[in-house]
Amino acid sequence: MSAKRSAAVIPARNEAGAIGAVVTGTRRYVDEVIVVDDGSSDATAPQAKKAGARIVTLDGRGKGYALRSGVAATTADTIVLLDGDGQDDPDDIPTLLAGIDGGADLVIGSRFAGRPEPGAIAPLDLVGNRMLTGVLNRLYGRPHISDTQAGFRAVTRRLWARLPLRAHGFDIETEVLVRALEAGARIEEVPVRRRRRASGTRVLRRGRDGLAILGCMLRLRVLR
Repeated sequence: MSAKRSAAVIPARNEAGAIGAVVTGTRRYVDEVIVVDDGSSDATAPQAKKAGARIVTLDGRGKGYALRSGVAATTADTIVLLDGDGQDDPDDIPTLLAGIDGGADLVIGSRFAGRPEPGAIAPLDLVGNRMLTGVLNRLYGRPHISDTQAGFRAVTRRLWARLPLRAHGFDIETEVLVRALEAGARIEEVPVRRRRRASGTRVLRRGRDGLAILGCMLRLRVLR
């Protein structure tokens, strides 16, 4: 476990079948787990609380708003961000925290540098992620970033407090990364595993959310 005080923030909507195991696994490596229940109609919140998480309740504001609300609810020095559907492996958290302890401000868990299980990333999602990663790298001159859309990350409180974040949806990963680049942050990537979804239904809409992510990249580049 990191020497710094650490917390995990897990946005979740209708992940009752997976969230308990995610929280239990995550608690082994951080000091606090916060689950942001963003408008669930199932037992996500009770299951997360039973497993030892602190709950922040929202009414369906979107992933970006949920992440920002979760981070605002903790004073931890280091924040780990991961999804509640069981695809991110909590056993990779020490690798992310080691990057922070080594001096990085933001550590990205790259699915493509790691070992995704068969079926963990749908072919269309793989193509879309590769395209968006290529666009961001070209726009910002950072060709070494292999997974710009990864949601499994660790970030320092110090950096997060400097980022003017406004995203409400799945463009939050892009906004955090671009703002961190603009702030001159030290960014590292580490390989992580990617598992098949444990339960629930995906919320991301490929076309609409993909265009929103692309629009975020272009807008932030123009406003730079």
